[in-house]
Amino acid sequence: MRRSSEQEEREKEEAVHLNDAKLRRMILGVKDYAILMLDIEGRIVTWNEGAERIKGYSAEEIIGRHFSIFYPTEAAVTGKPALELKIATEKGRYEEDGWRVRKDGSRYWASVLITALRDENGRLSGFAKVVRDIGEPKEAEMALLTAEALQRAIFNSANFSKIATDAKGVIQIFNVGAERMLGYKAAEVVNKITPADISDPQELVARAETLSLELNTPITPGFEALVFKASRALRTSTS
Repeated sequence: MRRSSEQEEREKEEAVHLNDAKLRRMILGVKDYAILMLDIEGRIVTWNEGAERIKGYSAEEIIGRHFSIFYPTEAAVTGKPALELKIATEKGRYEEDGWRVRKDGSRYWASVLITALRDENGRLSGFAKVVRDIGEPKEAEMALLTAEALQRAIFNSANFSKIATDAKGVIQIFNVGAERMLGYKAAEVVNKITPADISDPQELVARAETLSLELNTPITPGFEALVFKASRALRTSTS
């Protein structure tokens, strides 16, 4: 018996709905990614387990609210969420790494992908948004970059004296600030002398005597008097 075109069409629709239901169940069960659907205005339509874990809201609390709630105040007031949807609409997708906010107000560094969804006629029907919390790696990277930038700033600053030596006490680093404060050029001291050689001999004697009494250990004037406490702390922390 030949099936009518209406039957075929209904079967196709049922297959699509079945596949949509399977996909929806799969998405809702994902825990490592926040996966949510937005309507064309940016209001939240679906909310999966990963979104609840990462952002802290239950589905009952969040569905129907605008997704700008996840942005820091300074981003939300400048219209950044609307701009992201505009870009996704025009280009098909929008992606970035940036700060987002949890329900408790804490921030996390997120990898965000927003994809525009269109119906069979090409009309915009909403957006799919996928978010991953990459806070720890990004924070570590940013901390490293900040530390490196600070080191460069100190090394190039005339207001900070930075001197570093090798294990034998021979100067390896002598920055601009050290040159300005102590009157030596780096070329005169690096790989040539120790900090003790450019220190006041009387101060070295006084420091050695003070430390010898304080620590009940004989300490000779010179480089040892400058680094004895630090080297002993290092030995203790690594033992």
